[in-house]
Amino acid sequence: MSTPVTYAPAKQFVGIASEAVQGTPVAMTATVLVDDVKPKDNPTWLDDKSWRGSMATDSFAKIQGVKSGELELGGPAYGDGLGHFLRNILGDRSAVGTSTGSGGTTLASTAAVGATSISATATIPNGTPLQIGSGATAEVFTTGTPTGSGPYTIPLATPTGGLLFQHASSQALQPVTGPYTHTHSLLNSGTGQPISHTITHFLGPTATSGARQYPGACFSEVGLKWNAESELLTWSGKATTYPSVPLGSMPTAAPSTVLPVASWRMLVGIGGPASGGTLVNTSTDGELTITRELAPYYTANGSQTPYIIQRGGVTVAGKLNFVAADESPLLYMLNNTQPSLQLLLDNGLTGTSKVVFQIDLGIAAFTEVEPDGTKTAVEYSTSFNAVLNTANAGGSGGYSPCKISVTNNIAPGTF
Repeated sequence: MSTPVTYAPAKQFVGIASEAVQGTPVAMTATVLVDDVKPKDNPTWLDDKSWRGSMATDSFAKIQGVKSGELELGGPAYGDGLGHFLRNILGDRSAVGTSTGSGGTTLASTAAVGATSISATATIPNGTPLQIGSGATAEVFTTGTPTGSGPYTIPLATPTGGLLFQHASSQALQPVTGPYTHTHSLLNSGTGQPISHTITHFLGPTATSGARQYPGACFSEVGLKWNAESELLTWSGKATTYPSVPLGSMPTAAPSTVLPVASWRMLVGIGGPASGGTLVNTSTDGELTITRELAPYYTANGSQTPYIIQRGGVTVAGKLNFVAADESPLLYMLNNTQPSLQLLLDNGLTGTSKVVFQIDLGIAAFTEVEPDGTKTAVEYSTSFNAVLNTANAGGSGGYSPCKISVTNNIAPGTF
Protein backbone atom coordinates (compact mmCIF):
# COMPACT_ATOMS: atom_id res chain seq x y z
CA MET A 1 0.00 0.00 0.00
CA SER A 2 1.42 3.36 -1.00
CA THR A 3 1.75 6.19 1.49
CA PRO A 4 -1.17 8.65 1.20
CA VAL A 5 -0.23 12.05 -0.21
CA THR A 6 -1.00 14.91 2.16
CA TYR A 7 0.23 18.48 2.63
CA ALA A 8 0.98 20.18 5.95
CA PRO A 9 -0.44 23.73 6.20
CA ALA A 10 2.47 24.64 8.49
CA LYS A 11 4.76 24.64 5.42
CA GLN A 12 2.78 27.25 3.49
CA PHE A 13 4.17 30.71 2.78
CA VAL A 14 3.32 33.82 0.79
CA GLY A 15 5.45 35.83 -1.62
CA ILE A 16 4.98 39.15 -3.40
CA ALA A 17 6.38 41.05 -6.38
CA SER A 18 5.55 44.32 -8.13
CA GLU A 19 4.09 43.99 -11.62
CA ALA A 20 5.11 45.93 -14.71
CA VAL A 21 1.71 45.20 -16.32
CA GLN A 22 -1.39 44.63 -14.23
CA GLY A 23 -2.40 40.98 -14.33
CA THR A 24 0.85 39.66 -15.83
CA PRO A 25 2.29 37.36 -13.14
CA VAL A 26 5.90 37.72 -12.02
CA ALA A 27 8.08 35.62 -9.76
CA MET A 28 8.07 36.55 -6.08
CA THR A 29 10.86 38.88 -5.00
CA ALA A 30 10.09 38.91 -1.28
CA THR A 31 8.51 36.63 1.30
CA VAL A 32 5.60 38.18 3.14
CA LEU A 33 5.32 36.92 6.71
CA VAL A 34 1.64 36.36 7.49
CA ASP A 35 -0.28 34.06 9.79
CA ASP A 36 -3.53 34.11 7.83
CA VAL A 37 -4.26 33.83 4.11
CA LYS A 38 -7.56 33.07 2.38
CA PRO A 39 -7.27 32.93 -1.43
CA LYS A 40 -10.32 32.27 -3.60
CA ASP A 41 -11.05 32.01 -7.31
CA ASN A 42 -14.41 33.44 -8.39
CA PRO A 43 -15.63 32.27 -11.81
CA THR A 44 -19.13 33.47 -12.71
CA TRP A 45 -21.74 31.08 -14.08
CA LEU A 46 -24.27 31.74 -16.84
CA ASP A 47 -27.41 29.59 -16.71
CA ASP A 48 -29.31 28.30 -19.72
CA LYS A 49 -32.96 28.11 -18.57
CA SER A 50 -34.68 28.05 -21.93
CA TRP A 51 -37.89 25.97 -21.89
CA ARG A 52 -37.50 22.46 -23.27
CA GLY A 53 -40.89 20.88 -22.50
CA SER A 54 -39.67 19.34 -19.26
CA MET A 55 -40.94 19.83 -15.74
CA ALA A 56 -37.77 21.59 -14.54
CA THR A 57 -36.85 25.09 -13.48
CA ASP A 58 -33.15 24.52 -12.99
CA SER A 59 -30.59 25.32 -15.68
CA PHE A 60 -30.10 22.98 -18.62
CA ALA A 61 -26.50 24.13 -18.91
CA LYS A 62 -24.05 26.06 -16.81
CA ILE A 63 -21.65 28.06 -18.94
CA GLN A 64 -18.61 29.60 -17.34
CA GLY A 65 -18.44 33.39 -17.60
CA VAL A 66 -15.72 35.81 -16.57
CA LYS A 67 -13.32 35.09 -13.71
CA SER A 68 -11.53 36.95 -10.94
CA GLY A 69 -9.88 36.11 -7.66
CA GLU A 70 -9.76 37.48 -4.14
CA LEU A 71 -7.38 37.38 -1.21
CA GLU A 72 -7.57 38.06 2.48
CA LEU A 73 -4.31 37.99 4.42
CA GLY A 74 -2.61 39.49 7.43
CA GLY A 75 -0.59 39.00 10.57
CA PRO A 76 2.04 40.92 12.54
CA ALA A 77 3.19 44.14 10.84
CA TYR A 78 6.84 43.90 9.77
CA GLY A 79 8.84 47.03 9.05
CA ASP A 80 10.31 45.54 5.88
CA GLY A 81 7.04 44.15 4.48
CA LEU A 82 4.14 46.53 5.12
CA GLY A 83 5.36 48.98 2.46
CA HIS A 84 4.25 46.65 -0.36
CA PHE A 85 0.63 46.94 0.70
CA LEU A 86 0.72 50.65 1.53
CA ARG A 87 2.03 51.42 -1.95
CA ASN A 88 -0.59 49.16 -3.51
CA ILE A 89 -3.53 50.91 -1.86
CA LEU A 90 -2.20 54.51 -1.75
CA GLY A 91 0.27 54.72 -4.65
CA ASP A 92 2.43 57.79 -3.96
CA ARG A 93 5.83 57.09 -2.41
CA SER A 94 9.02 58.97 -1.61
CA ALA A 95 12.20 57.88 0.13
CA VAL A 96 15.00 59.47 2.13
CA GLY A 97 18.14 57.87 3.54
CA THR A 98 20.61 58.60 6.30
CA SER A 99 23.25 61.00 5.04
CA THR A 100 26.81 59.69 4.91
CA GLY A 101 27.96 63.25 5.64
CA SER A 102 30.21 63.53 2.59
CA GLY A 103 30.22 63.42 -1.20
CA GLY A 104 27.24 65.73 -1.65
CA THR A 105 26.75 67.78 -4.80
CA THR A 106 23.89 69.30 -6.83
CA LEU A 107 22.00 68.76 -10.05
CA ALA A 108 23.64 70.59 -12.95
CA SER A 109 20.35 70.72 -14.88
CA THR A 110 16.67 69.87 -14.54
CA ALA A 111 15.89 66.14 -14.31
CA ALA A 112 12.62 65.05 -15.90
CA VAL A 113 10.13 62.41 -14.80
CA GLY A 114 11.23 59.04 -16.17
CA ALA A 115 14.89 60.05 -16.63
CA THR A 116 17.30 57.15 -16.13
CA SER A 117 20.32 59.41 -15.59
CA ILE A 118 21.01 62.83 -14.10
CA SER A 119 23.56 65.57 -14.68
CA ALA A 120 25.64 66.33 -11.58
CA THR A 121 28.00 69.19 -10.81
CA ALA A 122 30.53 66.78 -9.26
CA THR A 123 31.10 63.13 -10.03
CA ILE A 124 29.52 60.37 -7.94
CA PRO A 125 31.14 56.91 -7.69
CA ASN A 126 29.49 53.85 -9.19
CA GLY A 127 27.29 51.95 -6.72
CA THR A 128 26.47 54.93 -4.50
CA PRO A 129 23.01 55.07 -2.87
CA LEU A 130 22.08 58.66 -3.77
CA GLN A 131 19.21 60.78 -2.47
CA ILE A 132 17.86 63.25 -5.04
CA GLY A 133 16.00 66.22 -3.59
CA SER A 134 14.17 66.34 -0.28
CA GLY A 135 10.70 66.26 1.21
CA ALA A 136 7.72 64.78 -0.62
CA THR A 137 9.60 64.38 -3.91
CA ALA A 138 12.78 62.84 -2.49
CA GLU A 139 14.03 59.72 -4.27
CA VAL A 140 16.92 57.34 -3.67
CA PHE A 141 18.71 55.46 -6.45
CA THR A 142 21.88 53.41 -6.61
CA THR A 143 24.12 54.96 -9.25
CA GLY A 144 25.89 53.43 -12.23
CA THR A 145 29.27 54.30 -13.72
CA PRO A 146 29.64 58.08 -14.22
CA THR A 147 30.77 59.62 -17.50
CA GLY A 148 31.87 63.09 -18.63
CA SER A 149 34.32 65.66 -17.36
CA GLY A 150 31.93 68.09 -15.70
CA PRO A 151 29.04 68.27 -15.53
CA TYR A 152 28.92 64.50 -15.09
CA THR A 153 26.28 62.08 -16.33
CA ILE A 154 25.23 59.77 -13.47
CA PRO A 155 23.17 56.68 -14.44
CA LEU A 156 20.32 55.75 -12.10
CA ALA A 157 20.86 51.99 -12.06
CA THR A 158 18.37 50.77 -9.46
CA PRO A 159 15.49 50.86 -9.03
CA THR A 160 14.73 50.69 -12.74
CA GLY A 161 12.09 52.84 -14.39
CA GLY A 162 13.67 56.25 -13.87
CA LEU A 163 12.65 59.23 -11.77
CA LEU A 164 9.15 59.44 -10.31
CA PHE A 165 9.30 63.23 -9.93
CA GLN A 166 10.83 66.18 -11.73
CA HIS A 167 13.79 67.79 -9.97
CA ALA A 168 14.96 71.35 -10.58
CA SER A 169 18.54 72.30 -11.32
CA SER A 170 20.65 72.86 -8.18
CA GLN A 171 18.62 70.42 -6.05
CA ALA A 172 20.78 68.52 -3.58
CA LEU A 173 22.36 65.17 -4.41
CA GLN A 174 23.46 63.42 -1.23
CA PRO A 175 25.04 59.98 -0.76
CA VAL A 176 23.06 58.08 1.86
CA THR A 177 22.91 54.79 3.67
CA GLY A 178 20.29 52.95 5.70
CA PRO A 179 18.03 53.16 7.49
CA TYR A 180 15.67 54.60 4.88
CA THR A 181 12.28 56.19 5.44
CA HIS A 182 9.61 55.31 2.86
CA THR A 183 6.60 57.64 2.87
CA HIS A 184 3.24 56.69 1.34
CA SER A 185 0.44 59.10 0.41
CA LEU A 186 -2.46 59.14 -2.04
CA LEU A 187 -1.34 59.11 -5.69
CA ASN A 188 -3.01 61.98 -7.58
CA SER A 189 -0.91 62.31 -10.75
CA GLY A 190 -1.32 60.52 -14.07
CA THR A 191 -4.13 57.98 -14.07
CA GLY A 192 -4.13 57.85 -10.27
CA GLN A 193 -3.66 54.08 -10.44
CA PRO A 194 -1.07 52.54 -8.07
CA ILE A 195 0.99 49.53 -9.11
CA SER A 196 -0.41 46.02 -8.78
CA HIS A 197 1.27 42.94 -7.32
CA THR A 198 1.49 39.23 -7.93
CA ILE A 199 0.83 37.27 -4.74
CA THR A 200 2.35 33.77 -4.67
CA HIS A 201 0.87 31.23 -2.26
CA PHE A 202 2.76 28.00 -1.64
CA LEU A 203 0.32 25.48 -0.18
CA GLY A 204 1.41 22.12 -1.60
CA PRO A 205 -1.19 20.46 -3.84
CA THR A 206 -0.40 22.39 -7.07
CA ALA A 207 1.49 20.14 -9.49
CA THR A 208 5.23 20.75 -10.00
CA SER A 209 5.58 23.92 -7.92
CA GLY A 210 3.17 23.46 -5.02
CA ALA A 211 2.12 27.09 -5.49
CA ARG A 212 -0.46 29.22 -7.22
CA GLN A 213 -0.07 32.86 -8.20
CA TYR A 214 -2.74 35.53 -7.87
CA PRO A 215 -1.74 38.25 -10.36
CA GLY A 216 -3.04 41.80 -10.65
CA ALA A 217 -3.69 42.09 -6.90
CA CYS A 218 -5.29 45.42 -6.04
CA PHE A 219 -6.08 46.05 -2.39
CA SER A 220 -9.47 47.42 -1.39
CA GLU A 221 -8.61 47.45 2.32
CA VAL A 222 -5.50 47.64 4.48
CA GLY A 223 -5.99 47.85 8.23
CA LEU A 224 -3.73 48.24 11.26
CA LYS A 225 -4.58 47.28 14.85
CA TRP A 226 -2.80 47.59 18.18
CA ASN A 227 -3.46 46.92 21.84
CA ALA A 228 -0.88 48.08 24.39
CA GLU A 229 -1.74 45.32 26.88
CA SER A 230 -1.81 42.22 24.75
CA GLU A 231 -0.84 42.53 21.08
CA LEU A 232 1.80 43.19 18.48
CA LEU A 233 1.04 45.77 15.85
CA THR A 234 -0.92 43.72 13.30
CA TRP A 235 -2.23 44.32 9.80
CA SER A 236 -4.86 42.80 7.53
CA GLY A 237 -5.73 43.28 3.89
CA LYS A 238 -8.32 42.42 1.24
CA ALA A 239 -7.56 42.34 -2.47
CA THR A 240 -9.23 41.64 -5.79
CA THR A 241 -7.03 39.75 -8.26
CA TYR A 242 -7.02 38.16 -11.67
CA PRO A 243 -7.81 34.42 -11.54
CA SER A 244 -5.04 32.29 -10.11
CA VAL A 245 -2.51 30.45 -12.27
CA PRO A 246 -0.21 27.57 -11.31
CA LEU A 247 3.42 28.53 -10.79
CA GLY A 248 5.78 26.62 -13.05
CA SER A 249 8.61 25.95 -10.61
CA MET A 250 8.84 25.63 -6.85
CA PRO A 251 9.35 28.97 -5.04
CA THR A 252 11.71 29.39 -2.12
CA ALA A 253 10.81 31.09 1.14
CA ALA A 254 13.30 33.72 2.27
CA PRO A 255 11.89 35.05 5.54
CA SER A 256 13.17 38.28 6.98
CA THR A 257 15.01 38.46 10.30
CA VAL A 258 13.27 41.74 11.17
CA LEU A 259 10.92 41.29 14.14
CA PRO A 260 7.43 42.75 14.65
CA VAL A 261 6.90 45.44 17.31
CA ALA A 262 4.93 45.28 20.56
CA SER A 263 2.00 47.69 20.76
CA TRP A 264 3.01 49.09 24.16
CA ARG A 265 5.61 51.13 22.29
CA MET A 266 2.87 53.07 20.46
CA LEU A 267 2.81 56.83 21.06
CA VAL A 268 -0.27 58.91 20.28
CA GLY A 269 -0.16 62.63 19.52
CA ILE A 270 -3.36 64.68 19.22
CA GLY A 271 -3.18 68.29 18.09
CA GLY A 272 0.53 67.88 17.34
CA PRO A 273 3.35 65.31 17.31
CA ALA A 274 3.45 62.27 19.60
CA SER A 275 5.87 64.10 21.91
CA GLY A 276 5.96 67.10 24.21
CA GLY A 277 2.66 68.70 25.15
CA THR A 278 0.62 66.89 22.52
CA LEU A 279 1.64 63.36 23.57
CA VAL A 280 -1.46 61.57 24.94
CA ASN A 281 -0.66 58.92 27.55
CA THR A 282 -4.17 57.50 28.02
CA SER A 283 -4.88 55.61 24.78
CA THR A 284 -5.10 51.85 25.31
CA ASP A 285 -5.74 50.45 21.85
CA GLY A 286 -6.97 51.35 18.41
CA GLU A 287 -7.21 50.63 14.73
CA LEU A 288 -6.89 52.39 11.40
CA THR A 289 -8.45 51.21 8.13
CA ILE A 290 -7.65 52.43 4.61
CA THR A 291 -10.49 51.58 2.23
CA ARG A 292 -10.31 51.94 -1.56
CA GLU A 293 -13.08 51.64 -4.13
CA LEU A 294 -12.20 49.23 -6.92
CA ALA A 295 -13.93 47.14 -9.55
CA PRO A 296 -12.83 44.70 -12.24
CA TYR A 297 -13.93 45.70 -15.75
CA TYR A 298 -14.52 43.12 -18.47
CA THR A 299 -14.62 43.86 -22.19
CA ALA A 300 -15.58 41.89 -25.30
CA ASN A 301 -12.01 40.90 -26.17
CA GLY A 302 -12.18 37.11 -26.05
CA SER A 303 -10.79 36.86 -22.52
CA GLN A 304 -12.42 35.75 -19.28
CA THR A 305 -9.98 37.85 -17.23
CA PRO A 306 -10.48 41.52 -16.36
CA TYR A 307 -9.52 44.21 -18.84
CA ILE A 308 -8.48 46.21 -15.78
CA ILE A 309 -9.07 46.28 -12.06
CA GLN A 310 -9.83 49.97 -11.68
CA ARG A 311 -9.10 51.84 -8.45
CA GLY A 312 -11.40 54.60 -7.24
CA GLY A 313 -11.42 56.88 -4.22
CA VAL A 314 -9.79 56.32 -0.82
CA THR A 315 -11.19 56.81 2.67
CA VAL A 316 -9.44 56.41 6.03
CA ALA A 317 -11.20 55.80 9.35
CA GLY A 318 -10.25 54.46 12.74
CA LYS A 319 -10.94 53.94 16.40
CA LEU A 320 -9.11 54.95 19.59
CA ASN A 321 -9.95 53.90 23.11
CA PHE A 322 -8.88 55.96 26.14
CA VAL A 323 -8.72 55.77 29.89
CA ALA A 324 -10.84 58.78 30.85
CA ALA A 325 -8.39 61.07 32.62
CA ASP A 326 -10.65 63.96 31.51
CA GLU A 327 -13.31 64.70 28.88
CA SER A 328 -10.85 65.49 26.09
CA PRO A 329 -12.00 62.64 23.78
CA LEU A 330 -15.64 63.70 24.16
CA LEU A 331 -14.84 67.36 23.60
CA TYR A 332 -13.01 66.59 20.32
CA MET A 333 -16.41 65.54 18.99
CA LEU A 334 -18.71 68.00 20.76
CA ASN A 335 -16.56 71.02 19.88
CA ASN A 336 -15.78 69.67 16.39
CA THR A 337 -12.09 70.34 17.05
CA GLN A 338 -10.80 68.07 14.26
CA PRO A 339 -7.20 67.98 15.53
CA SER A 340 -4.23 66.43 13.81
CA LEU A 341 -3.45 62.86 14.86
CA GLN A 342 -0.06 61.15 14.88
CA LEU A 343 0.63 57.52 15.74
CA LEU A 344 4.29 56.61 16.23
CA LEU A 345 5.66 53.12 16.86
CA ASP A 346 9.46 52.69 17.21
CA ASN A 347 11.14 49.34 17.84
CA GLY A 348 13.73 51.09 20.03
CA LEU A 349 16.75 49.89 18.05
CA THR A 350 19.36 52.01 16.27
CA GLY A 351 21.16 52.15 12.95
CA THR A 352 20.11 49.72 10.25
CA SER A 353 18.11 47.69 12.80
CA LYS A 354 15.77 50.61 13.44
CA VAL A 355 12.10 50.22 12.48
CA VAL A 356 9.58 53.05 12.85
CA PHE A 357 5.93 53.19 11.80
CA GLN A 358 4.54 56.74 11.65
CA ILE A 359 0.95 57.54 10.74
CA ASP A 360 -0.04 61.17 10.23
CA LEU A 361 -3.59 62.45 9.80
CA GLY A 362 -3.49 66.18 9.25
CA ILE A 363 -7.17 66.45 10.18
CA ALA A 364 -9.00 63.83 12.26
CA ALA A 365 -12.74 64.35 12.76
CA PHE A 366 -13.97 62.50 15.87
CA THR A 367 -17.48 61.41 14.89
CA GLU A 368 -18.54 59.07 17.71
CA VAL A 369 -17.58 58.99 21.38
CA GLU A 370 -19.09 56.64 23.95
CA PRO A 371 -18.28 56.74 27.68
CA ASP A 372 -17.95 53.32 29.32
CA GLY A 373 -18.58 53.14 33.06
CA THR A 374 -18.75 49.36 33.32
CA LYS A 375 -15.04 48.66 33.85
CA THR A 376 -12.54 49.23 36.63
CA ALA A 377 -11.75 52.71 35.27
CA VAL A 378 -14.00 54.96 33.19
CA GLU A 379 -13.12 54.76 29.49
CA TYR A 380 -14.02 56.51 26.24
CA SER A 381 -14.41 54.66 22.95
CA THR A 382 -14.02 56.93 19.94
CA SER A 383 -14.35 56.70 16.17
CA PHE A 384 -12.75 59.13 13.75
CA ASN A 385 -12.51 59.88 10.03
CA ALA A 386 -9.52 61.33 8.23
CA VAL A 387 -10.29 64.55 6.35
CA LEU A 388 -8.55 65.16 3.04
CA ASN A 389 -5.80 67.77 3.35
CA THR A 390 -2.74 69.04 1.50
CA ALA A 391 -0.34 68.60 4.43
CA ASN A 392 -0.46 64.81 3.97
CA ALA A 393 -0.10 64.95 0.18
CA GLY A 394 2.93 63.39 -1.45
CA GLY A 395 4.99 64.41 -4.46
CA SER A 396 2.02 63.86 -6.80
CA GLY A 397 0.24 66.80 -5.16
CA GLY A 398 -3.47 67.20 -4.52
CA TYR A 399 -5.03 65.99 -1.30
CA SER A 400 -4.48 62.91 0.85
CA PRO A 401 -6.32 61.64 3.94
CA CYS A 402 -3.12 60.41 5.56
CA LYS A 403 0.63 60.00 5.25
CA ILE A 404 2.24 56.77 6.45
CA SER A 405 6.01 56.44 6.79
CA VAL A 406 7.97 53.27 7.50
CA THR A 407 11.65 53.41 8.44
CA ASN A 408 13.71 50.28 7.73
CA ASN A 409 16.88 49.12 6.02
CA ILE A 410 15.17 48.12 2.77
CA ALA A 411 16.61 49.71 -0.38
CA PRO A 412 14.26 52.29 -1.93
CA GLY A 413 12.45 50.95 -4.95
CA THR A 414 11.86 47.56 -3.34
CA PHE A 415 8.26 48.50 -2.60
